Amino acid sequence: MTLVDQVQRTLNEIAQKLKFDVNEFTQEAYKKVKAVQSGNKLAADLGISSSMLGEFEAALDQYFKNRAIPERVRISCFRISLWLETICKKVNIPFRIEEAISTEEIAIKQTRALELMIRDVLTEELGGKESVVKKLRELFKQEVIDKWMNSADDTGVLSGTTFSELSNIFLDKNIFRSFEDIFCESNIQLSPSVRDSLRFVLDDIRRIRNSIAHNKTISIVQVEALNEYYRAIARLIKESKTNAVDPDAYLDMEKANMASFISTLKEDNRIITGDLNTLKEGLVDIKDDTRIIRRRSKLITGGVIGLLIATCLVLYMVQRQSGATADLGKDIKDVKEIVTGDAELKNMSSSGDLRATKELNERTKDVNAKRLAILYFDNSGGEPSLDKLKKGLADMLITDLSNVHMLDIVEREKLETILTEQKLNNSKAFDPATASKIGKLLGVQVILTGGYFDMLGSIRIDARFIDVETGKILKSDGVDGLTTAFFKIQKQLSWKIIRNMDIKLTPAEQKEMENREKATSLSVDDLQKYSTALDLYDNGKKLEAKKMLEALLKKYPDFEPGKALLKKF
Repeated sequence: MTLVDQVQRTLNEIAQKLKFDVNEFTQEAYKKVKAVQSGNKLAADLGISSSMLGEFEAALDQYFKNRAIPERVRISCFRISLWLETICKKVNIPFRIEEAISTEEIAIKQTRALELMIRDVLTEELGGKESVVKKLRELFKQEVIDKWMNSADDTGVLSGTTFSELSNIFLDKNIFRSFEDIFCESNIQLSPSVRDSLRFVLDDIRRIRNSIAHNKTISIVQVEALNEYYRAIARLIKESKTNAVDPDAYLDMEKANMASFISTLKEDNRIITGDLNTLKEGLVDIKDDTRIIRRRSKLITGGVIGLLIATCLVLYMVQRQSGATADLGKDIKDVKEIVTGDAELKNMSSSGDLRATKELNERTKDVNAKRLAILYFDNSGGEPSLDKLKKGLADMLITDLSNVHMLDIVEREKLETILTEQKLNNSKAFDPATASKIGKLLGVQVILTGGYFDMLGSIRIDARFIDVETGKILKSDGVDGLTTAFFKIQKQLSWKIIRNMDIKLTPAEQKEMENREKATSLSVDDLQKYSTALDLYDNGKKLEAKKMLEALLKKYPDFEPGKALLKKF
């Protein structure tokens, strides 16, 4: 039985267990079930948290899209297998794979080798140890860098990071672009973006590292997945013409060094757990020293959850009185995440990883980011020449909002796939009920749709925010101006979306949005050409789309959506 057969057999058993009313678990069958159930209900049936459902669905999508592609089938199978292993335990279905190439000892060596490879690729591509520190200072807070420097050895500042921190540095868009070519067109690229593909893989590796750190027996699935990831990444680095890192040099590790490495993994978790304990101890100290908190503590009726929530409220009152409100929001958020942390999420990822990621670059998507999908707007006016703008408008909005860390925007390609499957390419069909259905398929909280119309040289764009769970319109807003200023009007709409989603931008995000407004404005005719290029791309006419994009970018070299699309060819 092949690996694909083993995975499909398990998926079929899950479908039968959850009464999908199908003999075979297919992507279409799953989407039909999700279309009639809430995301929370489906996640509960699978035994995972609603916040993890999107990650599972990403792995599922990668499996179905790549299982027939020889060079990607194994990695896509192991990615979904890691999730199936967790889900099967919850729904009481036996799960197994019938092949074992690697061993636990090799897996530990590969884990260490992957970490060292990533460090050295970063160091070489950024120009050496001093250049790494200089680059990090452009991206991260000084206190975070100081922490890394204090924990580092003589190999450089990156040796002082945890694997989560190292992964986030590696995948930071400002850094990753310098060596992205190493990983393009490979068996590791399971999604359109090679950066997103690596993020999925590195997150899987992080979870396996956590199992090693907690002295858990690594399952066969984890061992084989890690072996597949290591081989793929090592091969790409070894074959790179721009990087001199030799992956073979990192696997030679004696048992004594292996024990030392495992101790390092445990130390990473200990440090982060210590941070959480320090936070809780600090709250207790405040409780003991403050009369207000003593009164509040009488209201606590039992349990750690009640204690921490009440302490948060008291901490707010005390900090407010003392004027120390600058750090208050962060303290309360930290405790809230400890209190409301999902039990299953803790099994798959240590609390340390959550905190480590949170301390990193503020552009990293927040765990509480609002998940939004932007549908195509309808040309409700009488000017047919403006029909083509719908794809360009959606794509530019997605580009503007994709770097806001408190918004998790669905990629346009994923939206296009769903619309094609549901035969909903006509934007006039996007009534609230249909929008809600699409939102459930995409796993989002809010759908943004609307319309635009031209009248005597002026254009109006109206936007509607639809709650996916209820199908109700939450808010409506709009912008207007001269049709010839469509590019600027779209930028104004981006600002209004942020405001209506109750998002507070960081200073860096604010500056980037302002810079996008200052970019060279495309004419309406050229925006229609860009929309045409998107349509050609969606319909598989990539050569025609590429030629059109190249012509546009020659005229508008700072047009970010066009540059992003061109990278996908």
